[in-house]
Amino acid sequence: MGKYTSFELFRERVTAGRLANLANVPEEELEGLVEGILSRAEAVVESFAAVRYAFPLPQDEMVAEWTLRIAEYELYKRGPGTNVPAKIKDSYNDTMERLADLSAGRLQLATGPLPASSGGMSVDVPGMERHFDPENMRFY
Repeated sequence: MGKYTSFELFRERVTAGRLANLANVPEEELEGLVEGILSRAEAVVESFAAVRYAFPLPQDEMVAEWTLRIAEYELYKRGPGTNVPAKIKDSYNDTMERLADLSAGRLQLATGPLPASSGGMSVDVPGMERHFDPENMRFY
């Protein structure tokens, strides 16, 4: 089960016949394959959003759409032949541009920016100011 979209929604978007043709796996392996593709697509979206948003991202129609576009592109890349239709490539390229805009702060999700993880939290430690004053750090 994806965080931002689902196997069922992806199958509806691509259509069952096209999905089976492009995936080229037995029916019982299809959902697992698509879940993996969706998971990787979500990771791409999150890698761009990580600069400004905490995870998981809020439920947002654009996040779901970007995930679907990336997953669709990846599905076509793995399909028979090497031709990804122009409209799928264009959709993917547009998504990458929007994600770059999101990362750079030129675009934001409808929910607005959320605090990023607190991994960079500062903590006051008594006595540490003596060790890291400008005089001691002049060679660094």
